[in-house]
Amino acid sequence: MFNLKILSRMRMQAGGTYSVVMSLLFAATLFLCTGTGNAQVKVDTTQVGAKTLGETVVTAKFDRKTLRSATPTFSLDKERILRNGVTDISDAVHRLPGVTLRDYGGAGGMKTVSVRGLGSAHTAVVYDGMPLSDAQSGSIDLSRYSTDNLEQLSLIIGDNDDIFISAKAAASPATLSLSSPGMTLEGKKVELTSQIKAGSFGMVSPFVRSIVRVGSSVALGFTGEFLHAKNDYPFDLVNGTLVTREKRENNKMNSGHGELNFLWKTRRDGELTAKVYYYDNDRLLPGPVMLYNVSPNNGKLRDRNSFAQASFMQPFGEKWKLRAAAKFNWSGSLYTDIDLKYPGGCLNEFYWQREVYGTAQVMYEPTRAWSIDYSADYSFNSLNSNDQTTDVHPRRNSVLQSFTGKWRHGRVIVTGRLLQSLYLNSCREGFTPLVNHSRLSPSVSLNVRLLRSGFLYGRLSYKNIFRMPTFNEAFYNRYGNPYLRPETTDQFNAGLTWQAPASGLLQQLVVTGDVYRNYVHDRIVAIPQNMFIWNVTNLNSVHVTGADITVNGTVSVTRRHDIVVSGTWSYQRAEINVPEDDPVHGCQVAYIPRNSGSASVAYENPWVNIVVHGRGTSDRYTANANSPQTLLPGYFEAGATLWRRFALGRGSAFEVRADLINMFDKQYSVIARYPMPGRSWMVTLKYIL
Repeated sequence: MFNLKILSRMRMQAGGTYSVVMSLLFAATLFLCTGTGNAQVKVDTTQVGAKTLGETVVTAKFDRKTLRSATPTFSLDKERILRNGVTDISDAVHRLPGVTLRDYGGAGGMKTVSVRGLGSAHTAVVYDGMPLSDAQSGSIDLSRYSTDNLEQLSLIIGDNDDIFISAKAAASPATLSLSSPGMTLEGKKVELTSQIKAGSFGMVSPFVRSIVRVGSSVALGFTGEFLHAKNDYPFDLVNGTLVTREKRENNKMNSGHGELNFLWKTRRDGELTAKVYYYDNDRLLPGPVMLYNVSPNNGKLRDRNSFAQASFMQPFGEKWKLRAAAKFNWSGSLYTDIDLKYPGGCLNEFYWQREVYGTAQVMYEPTRAWSIDYSADYSFNSLNSNDQTTDVHPRRNSVLQSFTGKWRHGRVIVTGRLLQSLYLNSCREGFTPLVNHSRLSPSVSLNVRLLRSGFLYGRLSYKNIFRMPTFNEAFYNRYGNPYLRPETTDQFNAGLTWQAPASGLLQQLVVTGDVYRNYVHDRIVAIPQNMFIWNVTNLNSVHVTGADITVNGTVSVTRRHDIVVSGTWSYQRAEINVPEDDPVHGCQVAYIPRNSGSASVAYENPWVNIVVHGRGTSDRYTANANSPQTLLPGYFEAGATLWRRFALGRGSAFEVRADLINMFDKQYSVIARYPMPGRSWMVTLKYIL
């Protein structure tokens, strides 16, 4: 959760084509994938077995859900994260199609994600099966989660094919799911992973994770992580034809996070999981870079977040399943700014947020063809601050219910859901004009296997959903508007997924393609009156038209020598649909690029594995009123990774990795006036027991 004084300076500033390098790299990806022959493959398998490359063990696989899903689903597991040269959570999200990431630069810099032209508040983030929430800002800062503690990262656009989920998890147009590794009863009695990272600009990060299995029914886990970074990276300051080399100041941060996990398997196949989580980030805030004023700001922000959650799942025979879960979440943001313009020379703004959440799901499978799920969720959110003159202590009670049916017959899978949402708003201090809302939201999806003897699937989906204004949008002083209407979204998607038969050199090739159309009604936008005062209002609508393509393949050149390729490309036309006399009519929504994508090519061998990768976007606008003055140039950032895993015996291993990030020292910004780091390096040493 972030203080809105920061957001007014950072978030609200956010809302050419690719270089030749990007084109060549992506073309190479397609060439390597398609230059192979055809043969038969075993029915309904999407995995390639484990391969031993000398002392390096690599597992090549592709998530079967991507092929059979009726809605776009994309995943990166821990092996693909390593094999594709992914450096951090920001880089991982960039490898997913249709995603726009807002990144304020540096290790631990704020990172929020939006999907297919929708705002970041439209993307739900689920961590180990439980939704994360931020009723204040509506979006989750992904910088607090690292790839070191991920088993899998998945993006689901539309409805989840897994219908046994909470109503809250189904109440967003897109869901980013983060799964931590290891809490199973299978494996060694004691597992230990210890790691140290060091890199440019004073970055150092130790990490440890352990799992202890007690008997055959109990597992205990611990995760600890710390990150320190000065983030004093150099950047180019451009003023017309004058270019000076400056250094980012007041950007140091220290953050840490710890988890305790518990798993208990009952004798009747019931499963109880529990997690206690704490995160603490103490950072300095550099602020935007302004011409003739590059002196550091004196802002400081401390973010803290803790939660405790528990979930119990119990099957009853072969036809019934029950899951119940509960969670308590607390967050605090403490913002301090030393400046003579404030009374007493210092500004202190503190915000505290709490949530109580509970969910229950029942699934019934009367036949092999039918699955039926009913889910009910309740949550209570509250927010207060130390600003006694404007704080109204907003509160929200939410009740969500979903009824879902799934039918499978032959090559056809059909899923339908009806979601009922009820939001009750109030303020402890006085009356709130923010209207309560109740809404029914339908969705339906279809997947068809188009070829009886091949792996070509077609999918169609539609989803209607809406979101309530966040506490910031409705109540924040000099910013909020309590008369806002909720946003309503209609999503349409059509796509194909195809897996080529393995033959000869080709071990694996999976291609997906989707086209979509989104209609966002009453879109909530912030319009600046000056640097510190914003008006939040509803736009008539935004129409988003787009396409996503992904390619993943593995080619075996010779024995123990493989080429692994991966690529994504996305097109988004996010058009503001307002009356023609409005200056933003027909304009592209701020910070949404028309084109974006990523590509990686890896050479895996018995000595040292090599990955070359890159990602970039076309030009974007920094304001909804598209003009040459608001144009932010596109960029392409390339990197390289060297890594090797050494088997040490008795199931232990040692892994060495070196990353060169932004190898061509590309100077660019994702958010205007927040420069990204140039060329940097990182070394990782990992021990696995």
